Amino acid sequence: MIQDRLRREFNQWAESGRGRGLEKSHWETTRQLIELMEVDEHDNVVDLGCGVGSTTRVLAQKASRGTVLGIDLSDRMIEQARTSYRNPHNALFVVADASGIPCLDGFFNSLLSVESIYYCPGLDLAFHEVHRVLKPGGTAFFLISYYEENIYGHEWAKYIDIPVHLLSTEDYITVLKNSGFSTVTHRRIIDSTPLPDDWKPTHWFPTRQDHVQFRSEGALLVIAEK
Repeated sequence: MIQDRLRREFNQWAESGRGRGLEKSHWETTRQLIELMEVDEHDNVVDLGCGVGSTTRVLAQKASRGTVLGIDLSDRMIEQARTSYRNPHNALFVVADASGIPCLDGFFNSLLSVESIYYCPGLDLAFHEVHRVLKPGGTAFFLISYYEENIYGHEWAKYIDIPVHLLSTEDYITVLKNSGFSTVTHRRIIDSTPLPDDWKPTHWFPTRQDHVQFRSEGALLVIAEK
């Protein structure tokens, strides 16, 4: 089953410390996304694919009188999220699949997914579930660095042992609208943080210029309103 395969992979990432490394590498674009969300202190928010929970904790501080739910398929990621930090009282962490978010219909004001939606085996099922859990007028925010238009990020998927979706902006818009969202917009978020002086080549960025071009294209942010 694909979910079991994904869980095994992400559990390995958690055990190797990669969960925290990914949060660090994506923090600048995530920070900009959180500011764009304009979370109110009374809001209820879902962090879909929360990893070890740093973003969930930031959101819980902003929505101090609401509930912030971090969900992830990896039980090891969730274990680290629950135990590795001092969590706000309103931050909850649950092992769950994107196609089965554990809550009542229309409970959440907003949802965000940082670099995780392209792992979901059934995007249509996941987007229908996101639509279900949002209140009327609620908004979902999907931050995506692995997308068709940014050709400088395509090599990355060759070096992981799990399937991922490579969709265009228009593909995401179409699936979200077919899932019931009334309005879907998009923009790019740029990480302008300078690369470190001790930057080293990787499989997916063999040259420094490749990494610079990847960042200059930016992460795709798709915003879907119910």
